[in-house]
Amino acid sequence: MIRRLLARFRGVIFGLFFGFGLAVLFVTWRDDAFYIKEKLIIEDYGGDSGVDSAPLLTQAENSEPKDLLRTGPRENERTTTDDDGTDSQNDLYKAYGHVHSILFFIGYPRSRHSLLGSLLDAHPHMVVSDEAMAFPRWIGGLQTWLNGSIYAFYDTLFGASQSAVAHGRRSRVFEGRVVNVTSPYSYYVPNQWQGQYDQYIKVIGDKSGAFTAGAMRKDKAVDAVRLLEKAAGAKVKFVHVVRNPFDNIATMVLQDARVKKREVGKHETKVKASYILDESISRYFGWAGGCNKARQAFPGSVIDIPSLEIVKNPADTLRKICKFLIISCSERYIQDCAATVDPVPSMTRDLIEWTTEQKNRVYEEMKKYSFFDGYSYDQ
Repeated sequence: MIRRLLARFRGVIFGLFFGFGLAVLFVTWRDDAFYIKEKLIIEDYGGDSGVDSAPLLTQAENSEPKDLLRTGPRENERTTTDDDGTDSQNDLYKAYGHVHSILFFIGYPRSRHSLLGSLLDAHPHMVVSDEAMAFPRWIGGLQTWLNGSIYAFYDTLFGASQSAVAHGRRSRVFEGRVVNVTSPYSYYVPNQWQGQYDQYIKVIGDKSGAFTAGAMRKDKAVDAVRLLEKAAGAKVKFVHVVRNPFDNIATMVLQDARVKKREVGKHETKVKASYILDESISRYFGWAGGCNKARQAFPGSVIDIPSLEIVKNPADTLRKICKFLIISCSERYIQDCAATVDPVPSMTRDLIEWTTEQKNRVYEEMKKYSFFDGYSYDQ
């Protein structure tokens, strides 16, 4: 009798340990699978594995958030809800019916994309999501998108725009930049329309510049753009922000997770990270190749915006982009946006060590692309 009870007890204990072991294996497999999937996405589309692998809607451009900038609705906030409070999807779809342009940022991380994207999203008739990876997603799920409604694609962009304002990058105050580590900044534009729209939407798009540039290098990318235009009955356009390559690459190095772990506070001495610098140069000009492909395939549908002009002349830059997008921009919108921009440019090229070979490599790559004309290490 006792032996039978002991045998049953041993069986129960064995079963518990066996079940627990299976559970651990499942969790480990699931986490590994998620990591591998994330890594493949980043590498496939040219992302920076050291910086850009954080959650797409909440990743900070430079530093950790200090505070939520706003905790409630703005005074002029309007939503797409009926009087009884129920969501009015019909109103949203009516708004989508006015879309005439789909806008993708294309380019490089650390080039003021986040700033410009937040300003455009503040327009009453523009929706520009923050890191929704829209173009890679369009290519990756092409058949699914084409078999459904284009409005499902628009929903991902509008939802990401709302999320960025509710609890993402555009909802926060950040403290510290690469050059000025004590100056707070944000991507919020008071009195305007971030994460929402006024009655209808004319331009809808996404700020995922590096991912778009990486995806554009795919063989089927050009056809995918044309299929999107056909499905949407709208023109696809690209905004290409160009920063001095030496500053852009240097900032990529300084913001690399491996460098940030050991370099804390002000940069009193030049950062030595030769291997990471070599990696950053390779990634940067890989993205440049994707940008150039878009410019060649869609002449007239790509606008080059000097990054420095965004901070030095934000009002004129916005007017130029509005003209390119064929959309009117009120002076109040222009001035509200311009008032949020820090006019001090970030020059980072001298904060890291460059070898002569690395500088020459950058110069040789720059010669391949006309949009780098006029840039140099000394200018």
